[in-house]
Amino acid sequence: MSEKQAKDRQAIADLFDRWANANHSKDIDAIMALYHPDICSYDAVGPLQFNGAADYRAHWEKCLPKDAEMIVEMQTPTIRVSGHLGVAHFLIRCGMRDPDGTEHSSWMRSSTQLEKRDGQWRIAHEHFSVPFDFENGQAQFGLEP
Repeated sequence: MSEKQAKDRQAIADLFDRWANANHSKDIDAIMALYHPDICSYDAVGPLQFNGAADYRAHWEKCLPKDAEMIVEMQTPTIRVSGHLGVAHFLIRCGMRDPDGTEHSSWMRSSTQLEKRDGQWRIAHEHFSVPFDFENGQAQFGLEP
């Protein structure tokens, strides 16, 4: 791996750290600063897709809990970089914890495509998903790595 690729991988890893911290603090501006304006997201929570930062910001505003703590536990991302494009994948436990300690979370899969524009890495596409049982069609929220 070249020195440039190593620096780009570290910059992307740092971006994911900022993303997780912004989630924990429910800082919508810090979250959205990590996305390109033309973000396309396939979130685990509907609708089917979100196109553009305004559309995705509105979704984030609905999803961030007002009176609960965010749970964001990411495994170390596998990151690949080539030129101005990067991809990453990881498992993530995401959800919320009520003031009484009750958790509403599950492990999910995440794939992210990043693009470096004007010297800055930003998320251009992300996809979160929960596996489902083929036999009964039910989401498998109880799976763990």
